[in-house]
Amino acid sequence: MAIFSISYDLQLPQEYAGFYDTLEAYPHRQVMDSCWLIEANADAGEIRDALVPHISGGDALFVSRVSDDWAGAGTHCGEWLNEPKRQYA
Repeated sequence: MAIFSISYDLQLPQEYAGFYDTLEAYPHRQVMDSCWLIEANADAGEIRDALVPHISGGDALFVSRVSDDWAGAGTHCGEWLNEPKRQYA
């Protein structure tokens, strides 16, 4: 499985339960309010396609594969990303 970064801007108020349910269906870590890391057997386009039905026209979504060359501060995701089972191939 690969690690992906999911970033988004959601224009509230709207019901986004389906969006968050889809994110939470993957092994995940919420990095910041609008940024999650997920682990998936998919490509970025497939993940985007799974999330897009749950957002509206004014919302924005960005999906990118994460490499092992990452850095963060104050995000509380380092331990999750450094688990031996994580794959960055």
